[in-house]
Amino acid sequence: MNENNKINIGLVSTAGGHFEQMTNLSDFYSLYSHFWITNKNKQTESLLNKERMYFIKSAHFKKPWTYLWQILPVFKIFIKERPTHIISTGSGRTSFIPFLIARLLKIKFIYIDTFSRVNGHSKFGEFLLKIGHKIFTQWEDLKNKNAIYIGPIFKNQNNFHKNNDSNFIFVTVGTRSEPFTRLIKSVDELIKKGVIKEDVIIQAGHTKYKTEKAKVFDFCSPEKIENYILNARYVITQESAGIGTLCLKYGTKFIVMPRDYKYKELPVKSDMKEDLHLKLQDMGYTKVVNNLEEMEKAIKEIDKLKVGFKFDNTLAIQTLKQIIGAEISNQ
Repeated sequence: MNENNKINIGLVSTAGGHFEQMTNLSDFYSLYSHFWITNKNKQTESLLNKERMYFIKSAHFKKPWTYLWQILPVFKIFIKERPTHIISTGSGRTSFIPFLIARLLKIKFIYIDTFSRVNGHSKFGEFLLKIGHKIFTQWEDLKNKNAIYIGPIFKNQNNFHKNNDSNFIFVTVGTRSEPFTRLIKSVDELIKKGVIKEDVIIQAGHTKYKTEKAKVFDFCSPEKIENYILNARYVITQESAGIGTLCLKYGTKFIVMPRDYKYKELPVKSDMKEDLHLKLQDMGYTKVVNNLEEMEKAIKEIDKLKVGFKFDNTLAIQTLKQIIGAEISNQ
């Protein structure tokens, strides 16, 4: 009997960047029986149409009662699937209840903290560390012995064809429910001013903004988003690890405008405290802007940005295989 057949892994992640990070571990989890617990949107529906998947609603710590609604659905999933391991890339909005149930049922819970946190950890990662639970990190943390470095979990992308003669830019504000009018309005103003001369394609999500200067749509498939990123001359985005890493993988230059709570672009002040974009700016791979004037300057200097960031998830996959292998040996 193949020893791998004894394993059934639950892959738990919030839709968006967390989910996109998990998919980069396919060379690992495809070796074992596995199923998904995530949130339902075009991204997850499209990419999981041939997988065993279960959709639950995302919760939020600002509304703690929303976690209660996850308990029964997740418990039923665990009873049906009988997982031997749970692997999560966060966030706690989707992973907290699976963690509690895994702990209750004595199922090994493996947590990989997000690539978007360079200095420090996500809220869920900090919570796990505080209760003495080990986490795996994509950036080194030399201060905490329970934060084990495994490097980026992203695959390097080599087999793609890029249109180097592209004459459009791609603007995206992601899937958050809060509008990000400030970013789109800044782009619109720079089109009118003549700073942006290329055609502009805008994924506006839940932001309602009308302009005759650009092609605007709300949502589309992940495959179409990737194609826009691959072929755009450059990208303007919110501080999204998912979009940022796609830009890095495809060698597309990009500008980041972070959301700001004071403009009601975030539900709470502590949300989106990510610093990946600042690290990448220090490394020369992006430019972080906070207003129209800074965006204009960044666009004029877009050709100064670097491309060629190299990903290598070998250590991450080796570590996960060792954990699973040790579990099989102890059975």
